[in-house]
Amino acid sequence: MAAIDTTLHVETASESGEIVPYGVPITAYPTESGKVIVNSPGSGELKDGREDRWKNLGYHLQERGLASLVTYNAPRPDFQVQLEWEPYSYQGASWNKILIESLCHTIDWSLENAVLLSGNESPAIFLTGFSSGGSAAGAVSHRYPSVQRLLLLSTYDSVGDPFYEGVSAFTGDIYLVYGDEDPMAGWLARILRTGKFAAKSFLVREAPGCGHRFDGEANTQLITQAFHWAFEGDNSQPIKAER
Repeated sequence: MAAIDTTLHVETASESGEIVPYGVPITAYPTESGKVIVNSPGSGELKDGREDRWKNLGYHLQERGLASLVTYNAPRPDFQVQLEWEPYSYQGASWNKILIESLCHTIDWSLENAVLLSGNESPAIFLTGFSSGGSAAGAVSHRYPSVQRLLLLSTYDSVGDPFYEGVSAFTGDIYLVYGDEDPMAGWLARILRTGKFAAKSFLVREAPGCGHRFDGEANTQLITQAFHWAFEGDNSQPIKAER
C-alpha cells in the first residue's frame, strides 16, 4: 500500500493574541491491522526523522502488517519573538503549545480516517514520542480514551507541567526507553518511577551504549525493538543492538 501524505492547515494564537496560521505535514503508512501508532518526532526532526528513521520504521511496520504509523512535524521555531518562559517560538506563539496542538490535530486526523489507515472503524490507538515529542505525547495522552499504550523514547519534560499532568492521568500502559548515556532522560525515568500514576502499568528499559539521539544504524535497531516491545508485547528479547 502506498504511503499517504497530507498537510493540515490550522491556526493558533500568539502570546499577544494574534492569529498564527501554520501547516502540519503528515505521512501515514496504512495497513489492515486495526492498529494505529501516532508518532511525535523530536524537535530537531521532520516527520520522516533523522536519516529517515521514522519513514523506514513506517514501512517496516506496514510490510509486516503490524500497525499503521502516522508521523508529523510541527513548524520549526523561527525565533522572531523571544518569550520569557521558553526558548522557542513560532511567529510569536509558544512553540511548546504549537507542538502539543500539532500532535492533537494529527491524532484527530488519524481517528477521523481510521478506516482508511487501519481497515477498522475503532482501531487500537497507540501513541509514541521521541525527546520533546515524547513530552508532547505524554501531555496529550490522557485526552484520548482510545489511546491504549504510550511509548516514551529519550523523553525530556520539555513542555513542563502539562507533561507530568498528562502522564499522571493517563489510564493505559506506559513504556519508557532511554539510552544509558543520556543522563537527563535517565533522571526523568527515575523521577517518574517514584510518581503516582493512573496507568495500568509503567515499564522502563535502558538501552545500552546509547546516547540521547539514538544515532547510527545500531541504535536505530533499538528504536525498532522498542516499538515491538511496547506495541506487540514482545518481552522475549532485551533491547540490545547488534554491533
